[in-house]
Amino acid sequence: KEGLKAIERSDYFFASKKFSEAEILLPQSQWAAKSALMVGYCFYSINFYTEAISNLKRFTKTYPASKNLDYAHYLIAMSYYEQILNEEKDIEPLLKSKESIEFFLKEYPDTDYAIDLKYKLELVINQLAAKEISIARYYIKNKKWIAAINRLKVVVEDYDNTIFIEEA
Repeated sequence: KEGLKAIERSDYFFASKKFSEAEILLPQSQWAAKSALMVGYCFYSINFYTEAISNLKRFTKTYPASKNLDYAHYLIAMSYYEQILNEEKDIEPLLKSKESIEFFLKEYPDTDYAIDLKYKLELVINQLAAKEISIARYYIKNKKWIAAINRLKVVVEDYDNTIFIEEA
């Protein structure tokens, strides 16, 4: 109850602490799994994505029969997605986001969350294509023609449904 009241006040950090306590104090009850999921949700809500992912992955391993498993995987995918900055930055969040979204769409294709993630997957793929174009532009600017062509070939072969196909 204290955790839920803290969420109502938007005090997600305190709420995560209370939900963690509830899971520890009530390990054999129905509240343990719900509390573990809420810890991940609280961390996601305050943009502590690494902590959210860690807690949500622990939830999926600890409670594999939970009816909220799809929501946990959705939050994992969203946590990776929210870490994407732009095509000029690190590619790792893009790749992890793509991987987790594709996993979700394969495992839970008929959920309400799948509709949202299908749209987000298209955005991630566009960002990956933008990354390749950005690198190709760098090579063109430095007159590294073969390297540029190789990057543009990746766009043509792997990202042919993106807005970057014409430029490639």
